[in-house]
Amino acid sequence: MDALNVFEELRFIVELLVAEQLFVWAFAKRKKNFWMKSSIGYALLIAIAVNYLQIQSWTEAFHSSFLTKSVSVSWYIFLVILSLIHIRMCYVITLSDALFMGIAGYSVQHIEYVVVNEVIARGIWKEVTNNLWLYILICIVTCALWYYLIARIFAAKLKACGGILYEDSIQTVLYFLVMLVVLFFTAFLGQDIFLSGTTDYSQVNYKGATYDFFSCTLVLVVQYSIFRISTLNREKEIVKQLLHERQKQYRLSKENIEMINHKCHDLKHQIQALKEAKSEELERYIEEVEESIMIYDTVVKTENEVLNTILSEKSLYCEKHRIRLSCIVDANQLDFMSTLDIYALLGNAIDNAIECVIRQRDKEKRVISLTISANGSFLCIQTNNYYEGNLQIVDGIPVTTKKNWDFHGFGMKSMKHLAEKYGGTLYTSLENGIFMLQIVIPIPAEFTRLLKEAETGKR
Repeated sequence: MDALNVFEELRFIVELLVAEQLFVWAFAKRKKNFWMKSSIGYALLIAIAVNYLQIQSWTEAFHSSFLTKSVSVSWYIFLVILSLIHIRMCYVITLSDALFMGIAGYSVQHIEYVVVNEVIARGIWKEVTNNLWLYILICIVTCALWYYLIARIFAAKLKACGGILYEDSIQTVLYFLVMLVVLFFTAFLGQDIFLSGTTDYSQVNYKGATYDFFSCTLVLVVQYSIFRISTLNREKEIVKQLLHERQKQYRLSKENIEMINHKCHDLKHQIQALKEAKSEELERYIEEVEESIMIYDTVVKTENEVLNTILSEKSLYCEKHRIRLSCIVDANQLDFMSTLDIYALLGNAIDNAIECVIRQRDKEKRVISLTISANGSFLCIQTNNYYEGNLQIVDGIPVTTKKNWDFHGFGMKSMKHLAEKYGGTLYTSLENGIFMLQIVIPIPAEFTRLLKEAETGKR
């Protein structure tokens, strides 16, 4: 085998895999045994790629230009498909997102190939391939510079997406498959134009290289535009949700203030009555005063200020609407999460439970239980409440029955997203009229160690 040809085959698969990793590395969560799967995948793909030289020699024996081109095109498509399977084997990623990363990675790799292989090595500086080590160095340098530029402009922004851009749906998967086919067609058509229908590398057509370069650049721009539109739509949804939550928070605060004012008004009259009460009526008035301030004793006090705020707000609301909120919480286990994430996660969980039980006609079923505890190395958050009627659950999330789809249902999705952000899962079920929401999140080992040290220090 010619050393240059071996290098070209190795170069394609390595550059493709690196380009795909450029996008997916910071984007998706890695699966269990990632390094073993990744290493085996790299080794297999490299071994398969080199075998093309043997296949090419077999096809050339038939002296058929059409057969040679067909096998060449099919081979490189086959390698790209294998690279996509490699991504799916190593990362927790949807098929749609894997196709998205594959299209972007192939476009980046092919643009570098067009510039170095077609324009420089076969056109401007044909003698460069005579010195294999110089040619390898040029490939490495141009690839590193180009990939670094793409990483700064495009790939780094994917990290903020939380591991998912698109859910798998027939329309989305078909769209990206069509886009991948278009990319293959334009890339191979550009190379065919470049070689002017012959394998004689001395005859080059820069129109083909220009076409190839701009078609892949266009695909990359389209990918970036799709990503930006998806990100902006997600941000728009979040802003809408935040505005909705602020309105709801305002109403809740207003109701709580009204209730406190009402209680204070009652206390004023009860204290006045105490002053004027006869001895036989004194005990009854004292009981009324105790009942008025009982609500403030029901609020759970923990070592986590965020949790205290949430439980205080929700307890006051539940008291007003005759809902019993029962809490068993180990607040220390929440400290590894950010303040906003705790507020969003628990606030949404309790709000959903309140919306369910507030419609209960049976007052005895207006009960919500909240449990926060550590089970081994996992944080478990669970709410239980009564639920009337049927409920459809899809992918662990109940399908909302409310008309306002923009807001209802989004809260459950945001909770699932937050759980997955910390490497956890969200699960819901409805059995015997009781709805259960369970969130399980792995507790970081470093946090567990610090927590144990702190508890030891207290002792």
